[in-house]
Amino acid sequence: MAAPSHSRRSSGEYYLMDALLKHEADINALDKDGWTVLHKAIIGKNQAITNYLLRESANPFVRDKDGATLMHYAVRTASSQAIKILLLYNVDINLQDNDGWTPLHLAVQGRRTDVVRLLLIKGADKTLKNKDDLTPLELCLYSGRDTRTYELIKLLKLLPKTR
Repeated sequence: MAAPSHSRRSSGEYYLMDALLKHEADINALDKDGWTVLHKAIIGKNQAITNYLLRESANPFVRDKDGATLMHYAVRTASSQAIKILLLYNVDINLQDNDGWTPLHLAVQGRRTDVVRLLLIKGADKTLKNKDDLTPLELCLYSGRDTRTYELIKLLKLLPKTR
């Protein structure tokens, strides 16, 4: 029986990465957009490659030109697995980008209750303000009046602010 196409793709990417690293390719090199291969693995939700790159010493603390961390990217893609992987490498869950946005701000803006819950449980600080002087809760209040907004407000009020 043939392997699913996504398994073959991941396997092929893994062997390509392995070959490149054996030939001393710079695992932390930036492309024209200022992204590393780790950015692309996280954006592509490829946990196997993300794990592999981190084990091979990819820099988990890299920031893009806007100050966004890999955690910001993991949250933007709503990848709970990538968030958990980055936390294993001690990536700060509360770092702000150049506009003061934390991963929690992004999760609230994206209206992802699952990601908001995970971030809060893992220690996201819900009191940090962005450059517009808004906390994640205040940002949520601008989202309108619907069930999702209510759920987000409930999470932000009830879950702990720090570990």
